[in-house]
Amino acid sequence: MELKLLPQVIQDIIAASNKPDPDAYVDCFSEDALVLDEGKEWAGKAAIRRWSAEHHFRANVFLEPIQAKQHEAEIVVVFKVDGDYDKTGLPDPLYLNFYFQIRDHKIKRLAIRLSKGPESI
Repeated sequence: MELKLLPQVIQDIIAASNKPDPDAYVDCFSEDALVLDEGKEWAGKAAIRRWSAEHHFRANVFLEPIQAKQHEAEIVVVFKVDGDYDKTGLPDPLYLNFYFQIRDHKIKRLAIRLSKGPESI
């Protein structure tokens, strides 16, 4: 899938992440959305707001989309990730796979996992 063909909500979350705009970021999720990251779950917008404030915006995370693929009900995007987080023991550069499930133009579910790199999907 060409990156320019990503659904608008994924383009919006990338823009909100990199701007940074925490309110626009959280608005990309449905009210009952679920985020799976670092072995933990955050359910609902209030929890996702706390997660993104602590794990994303406090660390000034910057997302650079590298590759995308539609896989059944998910869109998988490989991101090159940078920011002000503890990089001890992490690969350099750091690539993460974001597994998006979208419903009614909002993110219903997002799972984030360590990636093997640009060609991993």
